[in-house]
Amino acid sequence: MAVFTELAHHEVEAFVAHLHAGRLIGLAPIRAGIENTNYFVTTSTGPWVLTVFERLTREQLPFYLRLMQHLAQRALPVPEPRADAAGELVHGLRGKPAALVTRLPGRHLDAPGPAHCAALGQTLAGLHAAAADFSLAQPNLRGLAWWQATAPRVRPFIDDGAAQLLDEEMAFQQQLAASAAYAGLPRAAVHADLFRDNVLFDGDGQQRLSGCVDFCSSG
Repeated sequence: MAVFTELAHHEVEAFVAHLHAGRLIGLAPIRAGIENTNYFVTTSTGPWVLTVFERLTREQLPFYLRLMQHLAQRALPVPEPRADAAGELVHGLRGKPAALVTRLPGRHLDAPGPAHCAALGQTLAGLHAAAADFSLAQPNLRGLAWWQATAPRVRPFIDDGAAQLLDEEMAFQQQLAASAAYAGLPRAAVHADLFRDNVLFDGDGQQRLSGCVDFCSSG
């Protein structure tokens, strides 16, 4: 179960009314996922996805949601967040940050083939090119600093061979991060959490990325 915050019909009704997203018609919890609370929302203006963020803070979310908005406005197949009358994309429910985004058609595939991967690669290239002029930046939350903090916690639970491999890789990554070549690389937002269940394919086989919340970073 991935619904951590149970929402009542009247709460969501008021939420979508505040965003001028139409009259609430349907509300269904999304049981897949492990981190956030998600609902399928249907209103008189169309299908949406409502997310209550259980881990990311209100301060962290503008980067992700503004990036989604930036990409959607450049015709990339990503969900577009709904702004309120003041232009804000981060809203609130039950004292937690929340967002309403457009729901894309399609479904994820458990066994994508080479043609699907090729199509996805083209879309990712377009996404990264479109993100090059995105004005906001955020450190990679799963970058070197996180690796350095996490590796010592993992090391006691692995065998000697794996521990040696981990130590060598950490040394290499630290050396790379300190190099002039690394400092000279371009910096921009990237899709850093690509899995089968966050890519949607529609009926004609066209790939549609399901969004960038929780899995885009700068670097």
